[in-house]
Amino acid sequence: MTISYLRNIFLLFDLFVVLVHCSGSVVSGEAVTTRFWDCCKPSCAWKAKARFSHPVQACGKDEKPLTDITIGTGCNGGSAYACSDQQPWAINDTLSYGFAGLFIQGHVEDFWCCACYRLDFTSPLLRGKTLIVQASNTAYDIASANRFSLAIPGGNTTSHDACASQFGVDQTVFGESNSGVQSKDDCANLPESLRSGCEWRFDWFRDELYPTTKFTRIVCPKELTQKTGCIRDDDTSHAANSTIILQGSARSALPPATVGVAVAAMVITSLLSV
Repeated sequence: MTISYLRNIFLLFDLFVVLVHCSGSVVSGEAVTTRFWDCCKPSCAWKAKARFSHPVQACGKDEKPLTDITIGTGCNGGSAYACSDQQPWAINDTLSYGFAGLFIQGHVEDFWCCACYRLDFTSPLLRGKTLIVQASNTAYDIASANRFSLAIPGGNTTSHDACASQFGVDQTVFGESNSGVQSKDDCANLPESLRSGCEWRFDWFRDELYPTTKFTRIVCPKELTQKTGCIRDDDTSHAANSTIILQGSARSALPPATVGVAVAAMVITSLLSV
């Protein structure tokens, strides 16, 4: 066994350590999606919910951004509400952006607050469609599975009546409790600033109920962080998983483990041939 061969064995060990480290950064899995729009101040809009640049932006009744992050939620007598621009919109027939409340099993909200995820739908009606979301909220109420509760105006109202308080309208315009509005025509009854996101549900989203999805954490697109003002300290560590947005289409980068295996194969072949 030559000195050169031993040196290469040590190099291979170092490479293995790097690969293990990279593969551990992948956050992915399968989940169910639900929908909501309760007008409450987002959970990730509070201080110190995670390591990030700034909490998710909340808004007042005039829909203008609030600067005081300590103001209480409109769902409990306060005057802070969800901002209307934190609703979904379509880029094209197969790609949309949006926001969601999350629950990922085995973790708490400091794990997902302000993180972004690529959702590749697996339900038949939405297969082939991708939604890129930023976690602006938390969905602890159902903990039996990974869940992305999509923020869709008119998607699901609650007993808090915060939407009525924020917009000065009757709560019934937001639809039935726990289900929301029943048709695209009903979206016309919502405050004007919320109508496009409501219509998105019936157009791009095809009014699917509880569609399943595969999810992967990615670096947050600026289109989302410009609306929330929130960027996680660890955001760039997920660059290798990220969706590349080019000319309005989504293309997946290979996950770190896949890239690593390919590189390792080439390096191993080269080293062992010495």
